[in-house]
Order: sequence, then C-alpha cells, then structure tokens
Amino acid sequence: MPSICILTTVHNPFDSRIFHKEARSLARAGYRVTLLGQGAPDEVIDGVQLRPLPPRPPAEKAWRRWFRLPGVWRQARRENADVYLLHDPELTLVGLLLKVGGRRVVYDVHEHVPYQIRDKAWIPRGLRPLIAGVYDRYERAIVGRFDAIIAAFEQIAGRFPRQQPIIVRNVPQVERWRPAAPGIRGPDGRLIAVYAGVAQADRCILELVQAVEQLDPALNVELWIVGAFASAAYEAQVRAAAGDRVRLWGYVPHEQIPGLLAKSHIGLMSLRPQLNSAVNWPIKLFEYMAAGLPMLMTANPFWMELAGGQAVPVNIEDPADIARGLTLLAQDDPRRAEMGAQARQVVEARYNWADQEQTLLALFARLIGPPRP
Repeated sequence: MPSICILTTVHNPFDSRIFHKEARSLARAGYRVTLLGQGAPDEVIDGVQLRPLPPRPPAEKAWRRWFRLPGVWRQARRENADVYLLHDPELTLVGLLLKVGGRRVVYDVHEHVPYQIRDKAWIPRGLRPLIAGVYDRYERAIVGRFDAIIAAFEQIAGRFPRQQPIIVRNVPQVERWRPAAPGIRGPDGRLIAVYAGVAQADRCILELVQAVEQLDPALNVELWIVGAFASAAYEAQVRAAAGDRVRLWGYVPHEQIPGLLAKSHIGLMSLRPQLNSAVNWPIKLFEYMAAGLPMLMTANPFWMELAGGQAVPVNIEDPADIARGLTLLAQDDPRRAEMGAQARQVVEARYNWADQEQTLLALFARLIGPPRP
C-alpha cells in the first residue's frame, strides 16, 4: 500500500486542513497515512496513524524550534514513506534533507509568508521588507527541488510560477456543518455572536469584548470566544475587560465547533487588516457560511466578494463601529435569517471540500500511484 507521511511542527495535529481534510481524505482513499505532529497521541484515528513530535517552544523562545529540526528529520526518515507532505515553512529544511536522501516531497503552502513577515509586530519595522525579501528568495529556491507544491489559493500559487502549484482550497466539508437558525432567538431571547479560532491581538478579541460591553442590554447579545489564547498576558487583558455578557470557552476540539456554531446567530470575522489577510482565503469565513451564519467582518472587499455579500463590514479595530454593526444585525431577525441562508447556499455551490479532495487525490496518484486494495 503506498504510504504518505504528513509533518507539522507549528499547527495542532488536528488542524482542520491537515487532519480533518487532507489526512482523512488520503486515508479514506486507501493510502497508508502517518501524521507527525507536536503533542499528537500515538494512536490510529479515522485510519490515520498519529505519532507525537515534541511540543513547540514558547513564543519567547521560538528560536529553539530550529534546533529540533534534525530530530524531526530523523523521525520522518524512519517512517520510510513513499512521499512526505510538509505543512510549515520551517520544515522546508527537513524537506531538503529528505530530497537529498532520495525521498519524494510535497510542500503545502497555507499562507503568503512574505506578507506575514511584513505584518509581524515583533520584527523591527525597518527590517521587515529585507527579511521578507530574503525569505521569499530562499523559499522559492528550496521548494523548486520538491516534487510538487500545493497552494491554498491563487495568490500563493502566483509566487511559484515555475513549479506550477496545484490549488487545494481550505474550504469546509459542508456535510459536517449543521445550519444554524440565526433568525430565531434563543428561548430567553438571547442572541449569540461567536468568534471561533485562536484568541490573539491581531484577531481584535479585546475590541470585540469592548464592543459588546457598549451594546444596549435590551439587545440581549452574548459574545462567545471559542478558542485558546495565544498568550497569558493577552488573556488577562481580555478577562479584565469582559463582563457577564462575554463567555470565554478556551480551546474546543474542532469536531465540536459545528455544534457550537449551530447554536449561534452571528459569526465574527475579526482579523485586523494586514497584507496577508487582504488576499487570503480564511477557513473561518467559510465555516461560518457553512453553518448558515450572517457575519460581521473586517471591511475587506475581497472577503466580502468571497462571502457573496452576506456580511456587514465594519472597522474591526474600532469597538464603537463593531457595536454599530452588531446592533444592525441584532435588531433585524429577518435580515439575519436571509443572510445566513444565502451564505449556506453560496458555500454549497462554490466552496465544498468534496471538489478539492479530488484534486488532492489526483496529485498523489500521479506521484506514487493510486492506492491498492
């Protein structure tokens, strides 16, 4: 049976793209799939053999992660897979070593990394263009040695014209998402506005909390923050601002997210405007749409186009403007219902993982042959 080893040293091993879509799709097709990830359990789940890598160092000691790459390479090599699928920029070095050893390597590029570098607040502003340019040249050169590149959207693929990447969009498995009823308030008249994802400063979580605290209590809006905080300091800042209209869920396994969104009324796309976000295809946008939720969104014309217009754009860095948008949606039950239904129809017609799965399987069939019974 042809074998595939998937590696991630940055993402959660149960990341929706890595495990729930790619790994499970490949295993279901009949390939022998192993996933090496930080903190993964050593067990088989949904046909995927997971194996643990050491946890990622804390953010203040991020430089240490480079020193664990030789160990990741040795562990990957022991898998003796027919092809290796890499999901993180730092793993390009591991991929190069695997190629030198005669292995097939595929690189899945999730983000426009040079744009990400230009948005990193911890890098001195004057150095960001230089570092981004150096990384761009490095990545183009090294991945040119790999056997294939998978890009999550066109703007990423455009960085590697000579390699002709295939595009596998990070869109939902629509059948996993139960439509919500955003036009119908809860039994107590409550409306739930939900943010689901990592809770960090560039997601404007503090601004969401401040906005909800400004709302007229008669609107009966409750804010759910569903996701782990990226830092204890930011969590403390948010908790200090949060009143009894805010519920902080902490980390919730991905398989439980559809059930929570089905109980909600408004989805919050709150990423601060950045170079990278101006062109990316955020999975959370499509998950809210699959759940049939109207959205409050960063005023990003590209995202509004992806969403089929089923969102209210706001200045996501201004709590007062967020509160204005929430008030508009909270006061209009029929509008929420119509926007949610239209969002679900758009995602069913345009953004379904079933279509992307066929592209993924065709790539691996070309590289290592179809799975054998």
